[in-house]
Amino acid sequence: MAQQGNFKSPARMGGLGESASASSSGAVSGGKPREDGLKGVNFERRSFLGKVVGGVGAAVAVSTLYPVVKYIIPPVKEVTNVNEMVVGKASEVPENTGKIYPFNADKVIVINDNGKLTACSAVCTHLGCLVRWEDKDNLIFCPCHGAKYQQTGEIISGPQPLPLTPYAVRVEGDDLVISKA
Repeated sequence: MAQQGNFKSPARMGGLGESASASSSGAVSGGKPREDGLKGVNFERRSFLGKVVGGVGAAVAVSTLYPVVKYIIPPVKEVTNVNEMVVGKASEVPENTGKIYPFNADKVIVINDNGKLTACSAVCTHLGCLVRWEDKDNLIFCPCHGAKYQQTGEIISGPQPLPLTPYAVRVEGDDLVISKA
């Protein structure tokens, strides 16, 4: 015969007589009634699992977004701002060539024109492209838009609005020293 209604109904429990223990009347195995457990705390399985899944989802989202944000926002570079700096060896710039060196926040091109050293900013004032030394034409050339400068950084032709910033360069021993002009 199939049972009807609640398994622990009072009518059913009364039918068991005095042999029905406290645990069969809805109490937890420790003897505490269920209503007297942790008051004010809702430990339903569904809400607990919802919180666990939400926490795991938040952890995955943070661990995924952190590297993306670090990639998009570049780190702050600390640039030392000095008036004079040894940038390399004089032998690194052979005659009739030019070489670009970093100096403070700028890049500087050092030109060795038959033993005469000159230096100026290597960043074109038009759009910020790097310039290069053209020995055959004896000038500094920007490949982006055809800007041409003299060896000292003055404008020859092109769309650039300003000349290149000049720098002083000298040789001390075998070291190449660049300083602000």
